[in-house]
This record gives sequence, C-alpha cells and structure tokens, in this order.
Amino acid sequence: MAATAEPSPSHQRRSVSGLCVFICSEFDRSHLNYGALDPRYVHHNPATDAETMSTLVPRGAETVTVITTEESTFLLFPEQDSDDVFYARPRYAAHHCLGAHSVVHGWLYTDKRNVVRIGLFDASRIKGVDLRTKSCLERHTAVHELLHEVGGESCLHYHWSGHEAHCMRPFHTFKLHFDISGIARLTPDLGDSGAASVVRVLPRLLTAPADLLMKRNA
Repeated sequence: MAATAEPSPSHQRRSVSGLCVFICSEFDRSHLNYGALDPRYVHHNPATDAETMSTLVPRGAETVTVITTEESTFLLFPEQDSDDVFYARPRYAAHHCLGAHSVVHGWLYTDKRNVVRIGLFDASRIKGVDLRTKSCLERHTAVHELLHEVGGESCLHYHWSGHEAHCMRPFHTFKLHFDISGIARLTPDLGDSGAASVVRVLPRLLTAPADLLMKRNA
C-alpha cells in the first residue's frame, strides 16, 4: 500500500483558523512565544534523559499556541514566518475549557481519519496565572487538570506527555489515533525572552527482543 501524503501545514492552519486579528492588548508578546519544531535531532541518553519531560509528535504536526479571552479563542502558529494571530474556528474554541486569559501550547496535526486536531500539552498562562517559571511537569499537569475530562474525540484535546524513557518504546506498541513521526521534549524554560526551538529526539531504531517475542506470540 502506498504511503499517504504528508499533511499540508497550510491546509491544517486553514482548517482551524479564521480571520487574522491584532494581538489582544491583555497579552504581552513574551506570554505568546513558543518554539517551532526543530528539524534537527538529538540523541537520547538513558543515563541522563530518562526522566526528561517529552511527548510524541504526530505525523505532519507543527506547534500551535491557543490564546483565550473571556469570549474568544485565538491561534498563533510559531512555524509561520509572520506573527499573525487568528480567530479559532468554532469547533476549536477553547475559552470554555481553558478559562479566560490562558495561553496554552500543543500540536496542530491531522489524525488517521483525516481530521485536523489540536492536542495541548504545555502552558505559559492559565486563567491569568503566569506559569512560565514553573517546571515542565507542573505546566503539563496544569493542562491535564483542565482537559482530562474532554473527550478523546474532541478536535481540541489533552495530548499526553511523560518521561522520555516511556516515549522511547517502539512505536508499533502505541495504540493511538495518529501516526507518530517522532519524539520531542517540552521546552524547559518559557522565560521572558521567548522559547527556543522544540527539540526533537532520535527515536529507537531497533525493536527490543521482548517486543519481537510479543509480536510472534500474538
């Protein structure tokens, strides 16, 4: 069977966004920054990286920032050349589940059923509270607490993150609604100067003997 084409970033952005708007005055630029996905990879070191907060990257994904006010949801795409902010289309509205004055980050991607979705895993601000000085785990936990009751079929949902050692398992063992293209680390510091690129991690290239045994006995 021939491989399906890589999802188009421009198509994904058009699917979730509406009119371009000026940045809302209540959000300063430093709260909006999140890094684009770095095209380069780093190696996983089991001795030092096992408990690093990481997440799975859906195939064709790019980073997206979701911004909420009391009545509206806006989207910012760190990988595009401009700093334009867009209204979110109604099915991607998040102010009802994230609360007003939140800035949350995640993946914009297309799932196996060709549905464009937003999976959120990090945050700079939630309900007006600045989280940029918190650890990756604390920020991710705050997102989980807001979204864990949102159904997995929702177009905007919680995206699991955890220790890098868990992400290094062979991809065929994951039962997910999206194809996996790799692993990325949550940005450790969301300081005032803006986030650096989101680091990709080189995944395991070989299947472990235990996985081969499991597959043979299935």
